[in-house]
Amino acid sequence: MRTKANYGWLDRFRIIAALLVIAIHTSPLGTFQEGADFFLTRVLARIAVPFFFMVTGQFVVSGFTSGENSQKARARLHRYLAKTSVLYVFCILLYLPIGIYAGHYKELTIGAALRMLFFDGTFYNLWYFPACILGISLVYLMSRFLNLRAMTIVSAVLYVIGLFGDSYYGLIEKVPVLNSVYGFLFQISSYTRNGLFLAPLFLVLGAWMAGGGQRLEGQELSEKRL
Repeated sequence: MRTKANYGWLDRFRIIAALLVIAIHTSPLGTFQEGADFFLTRVLARIAVPFFFMVTGQFVVSGFTSGENSQKARARLHRYLAKTSVLYVFCILLYLPIGIYAGHYKELTIGAALRMLFFDGTFYNLWYFPACILGISLVYLMSRFLNLRAMTIVSAVLYVIGLFGDSYYGLIEKVPVLNSVYGFLFQISSYTRNGLFLAPLFLVLGAWMAGGGQRLEGQELSEKRL
């Protein structure tokens, strides 16, 4: 059951998570203690982005998996995409002068521009927005054909594939076939930390957190009884 107290704790931790994201990009303890800064920015703070994905899953994806009719589900998706896209465009314009000054857009090709816009983010810390847009779209598509358990399995497989293009790339780079596959993926996106491999799992976990799985199982049981 959702309660105001639960929402209150989400709101409180959202502030903490936002501070952790800032810490990732600023290394606040770097000049004092490198070990402490490494723990803060490379270990503890890494829970922030999954937390934000899961909150999105709790409030948005749970509607896709709760037996909501397709028209309402599409409307929910469109509202989220519209709001997130507007915010993304605003951030693009906000960071554009900085990116130009830093030389990020020198000799920019059409392909590279599309990769930045739809996968990498037009500035290195804006990748979260296209990841949300792509991730939520993919999860919505899965919800039209799969139940929440199957969505979780598919999302977990995608997450593991993403891990081998990021944290465990050293294990597969010497395997010619896998190296070629990931080389192709890196032509589309500069890294696998994106809306295809990272976001779906945590969005779906957020739906479980909202009780979407219990509602879906109840609906399936009712349909079988009928």
